[in-house]
Amino acid sequence: MTDTGNTSEPNALPPPQRRIRFTRETGAAAAIAVVLIAGAALGAGGTRLAQNWQPRSVMLLQPVPIDKMTERSPVAIKGEVAEIFGNKFVVQDGSGRALVDTGPRGEDRILVAKGETVTVQGRFDSGIMHADVLAHADGRNEAFGPPDRGPRGPKGPKDGPGARADRGPPPPPPPRADRDGPDDDDPPPPPPPR
Repeated sequence: MTDTGNTSEPNALPPPQRRIRFTRETGAAAAIAVVLIAGAALGAGGTRLAQNWQPRSVMLLQPVPIDKMTERSPVAIKGEVAEIFGNKFVVQDGSGRALVDTGPRGEDRILVAKGETVTVQGRFDSGIMHADVLAHADGRNEAFGPPDRGPRGPKGPKDGPGARADRGPPPPPPPRADRDGPDDDDPPPPPPPR
C-alpha cells in the first residue's frame, strides 16, 4: 500500500504570479502619456508642414563685377543679356561675361530679352551662375531654385518633368519606302540547335 498523504518530500507549489493591478491612477497616467506622445508627434508633423508653406527667405546681395565672382559662393551680378540659349543666357558687364542657368523652372518660358539689363542672384559654381532670383529693370522678379513639390514629390509627374496629361503616346514611325519585305527590321532568326 502506498501512503499518499504522508511523504517526506514537500509538494512543489508554483511560484506565486504577480498580478498587475490597474487602478484609476495608473490608467490616468497611461492616458496622459499617450496624449503627450500623440501631441508631440502631431506637433512635429504640423511644424514640418508649416515650414514647407512658409515663403523662402532670400538674402539680397549687392551685385559684383563678373570677373570678381568666386567658385562655390553666393553672388549677385548685374549686366546686359548678350545671348539666350533656352533656359540659359549670357550676362555681360564691363568686366566680363557669365553663363546663367535658370534650371528646370526656367524651361519653356521666355525669361529675358536680348539687350535687357537684369540682376541675377544665385550661386556661382563650376563656371556657371545658378540663378535663384532674377530681377528685371522694370521691377519684375522671378524666383528659381529647388523644384516644386507637387502631388507626386520633387520629380513631378510620373513620366518625368516634361510630361503633360494632354500629350498622348508618340506617333508611330512613318513607313519606309526602302523596305523589300514586310519584316526587314525584324531581328535575324536564332541559330539552329546542335
